[in-house]
Amino acid sequence: MVRLLKIVALVGVYGGLLMPLVFIPMVIFPFVFSKLVMFQILIGLAFPSYLLLAWLEPKYRPQKALLYYAIGGYFVALALSVIFSVDPLRSWWGNQERMNGLFTLLHFFAWLTMAVGMLKTWDGWRRLLNYEIVLSVFMAAVALLQLVKKDLLLFPAGGRVGGLLDNPIYMGAYQIFNLSFLVLLFVKTRSKALRCWYAAAMLIDIAAFVAAQSRGALIGLAAVIGVSALCYALFTKERTARWGILGAAAACFLLYGTAFAFRTAPFIAESSFSRFLNLNVTSETRFIAWDIAWQGFLERPLTGWGLDTFHVLFNEKYNPRSLEFGYYETWFDRAHNTVMDVLSMTGIFGFVTFFGIFGALFYSVWRAYRRKDMDLTFAAILTALPVGYFLQNLFVFDHPAAFSMSYLLFALVIAATQPGFMDGSAAHASHAAEKKGGAPVAAFAVLQLIALFIVWQFSVQPFRASLFTIKYNKLFGVQPEAAWSAIQAAGKISTPYLDEQTFLLARNIGSLSSSGQFTQYPNWQDWFSYAKEVNERHLASHPRNTHQYFAYARLLQDVAPLLSGEAQMQTIAASEQAYRKAIATSPKRQQLYFALAQLYSMTGRKDETREVLKSALDFNRNIGEAWWYFGITSWLDMGRTEEGMDAVLQAVKAKVAYTPVRARDGLSVAQAAAARGETDLLRQMLPSMLKLQDGSVAIFLEIGRAYEQVGLLEERNTILNALQQADPAIAPQLQALRDGSAETIDASIAAAPAPVPMAATSTVPAPATPGGSGPRQ
Repeated sequence: MVRLLKIVALVGVYGGLLMPLVFIPMVIFPFVFSKLVMFQILIGLAFPSYLLLAWLEPKYRPQKALLYYAIGGYFVALALSVIFSVDPLRSWWGNQERMNGLFTLLHFFAWLTMAVGMLKTWDGWRRLLNYEIVLSVFMAAVALLQLVKKDLLLFPAGGRVGGLLDNPIYMGAYQIFNLSFLVLLFVKTRSKALRCWYAAAMLIDIAAFVAAQSRGALIGLAAVIGVSALCYALFTKERTARWGILGAAAACFLLYGTAFAFRTAPFIAESSFSRFLNLNVTSETRFIAWDIAWQGFLERPLTGWGLDTFHVLFNEKYNPRSLEFGYYETWFDRAHNTVMDVLSMTGIFGFVTFFGIFGALFYSVWRAYRRKDMDLTFAAILTALPVGYFLQNLFVFDHPAAFSMSYLLFALVIAATQPGFMDGSAAHASHAAEKKGGAPVAAFAVLQLIALFIVWQFSVQPFRASLFTIKYNKLFGVQPEAAWSAIQAAGKISTPYLDEQTFLLARNIGSLSSSGQFTQYPNWQDWFSYAKEVNERHLASHPRNTHQYFAYARLLQDVAPLLSGEAQMQTIAASEQAYRKAIATSPKRQQLYFALAQLYSMTGRKDETREVLKSALDFNRNIGEAWWYFGITSWLDMGRTEEGMDAVLQAVKAKVAYTPVRARDGLSVAQAAAARGETDLLRQMLPSMLKLQDGSVAIFLEIGRAYEQVGLLEERNTILNALQQADPAIAPQLQALRDGSAETIDASIAAAPAPVPMAATSTVPAPATPGGSGPRQ
């Protein structure tokens, strides 16, 4: 019985390190969700066996270690943040994109407990670390293959590669740990064959690290090298080793300094190292997020806003400056700084216990070194690696691979700081408790059944729901009936992760509604009713989710024109209510005001349209898009011609200028500029005018007339020549201008034998749908 329990527990320990390799593309967010669901299943099934083993055999229980208690204290702080969270369900479960709820983190704590209970000597840990190095080489090889085969995985790789972690930043952080473990293994073995293997593995992992081109990870690795060298130099009694280590570290930094000095040289600028030498990174959006995190801490200083709820805080304290950097930078669910995340989401309790982990780690390492239970190499590496991990986390946030590696590090420190770790005597250390006489079969059976239920209900079922949801997403618009069956199957499965079902339903149905294709679905009204039900169910559980309110409001707005009578009025009213709730959770987010104004414009509520757009404009007058919507509404919908023209011109002059894409938008700019005598602006806008889309001959002739009105005849001719190339049929109407017998467009058309019919162009339609659908690319 004990032997079987030990095997199951070790499978859990070794299998947990496979998590970064898991990649199941048939689910949503396969590089995160599939990894952590598989990790939950493995730990959920293995941990009960470990608990019984530890009950029967005290030697498999975790040692009394300060670091273990410190980590336990941090989890108490996390639990408090969940209890007092602004969204307790989100704090407990997390979401599919991150999977950082307390439910998942508890599985890492369970893995840590198994690791420190099962592996208590260097021999056991050396086997585990060797196993991890094999995995790291495989991970590195997959990433390097992406350099030559961009479509190796689900999403084509760019210039930087992340392999099975997808994100290059994650790959860089992952390899920091493995490179450190490789150095430790290299130093601690005398086998030439093993050292050759470690050297080869190190070269492969370094190649993947370089291919990831993560500057945050580079800072972390530099810290590992610098701190470990400094620790060794300060405490070693061997002068040759001291100067050798310091010299090697200095050589690394000198090499980097030389490369930085010559970073503009072609052979460096065109290499894979160039990004490591470009430190001019725009980080204003990070500063905005950090400031919001600080505001959140001051407002809820004890337990924070709740684990995994930074999106609620960010939306509530949203800074309208964020839109100056693009819509993608307006949806943050992390502060992109682990310290600020901890401070804002878990409060002072989380902050103190988080740093308590590092304090306990350093104290334990150097106490063990002073007791001579650990040699200097071990102490230096186990001091430097947490420093590097901490520093690189000042630029990002934790992710699945980082969690697996950090908990591996913590487990190693707990084991390595115990007496007898190196000589193996720790494996036979006695506990105060005595061995139990027999296995409590009934208790174990109950515990295992409970574990099976948890695994099935909260890991397997969400995984199945995600399978059906991604199947629906692939079939929607191609095989409607099969898609309908798939999404209904997903809806029948109990899952705490409804966010992606709601998002995909709202996006897909809204897109088809806008294009006029949705009513071609035989059961389109059933689709709409189902989408409403799922959205409302999700919002009932997460009433402070700004993005979901926004997506739901857009869905209702897109479908409303397809309805009639009372149903249409109710849908419009529900859309307005959803927008208002979204605004209540994010009062200064311009995007919400743009969309609500569009709803008001669609229903003829002109005064309210202008009022809402005026509010969005006042939040940040550097946003050209805000000026544009306000100007078009004032000018064309409300007859405020002077005000509207001035706003339209301000839109294209703003710090974040609005760039017209459609021909009718270009016409508005041209007419306003001509009316105000803005000849310089018209000259500057000429390249943009030549790229306008969706324009008729009549519209481009009107743009030409605007240039003609202010005497820009050469620019007018450029536009007309481009128009003639696009539509040679207009040539006869422009002949008089070409031969000089006419000086204006109107005179040339009048002189033509068959004048082209002119469509009215004085009315410009409502502005296009505001951009920025949300935090997903």
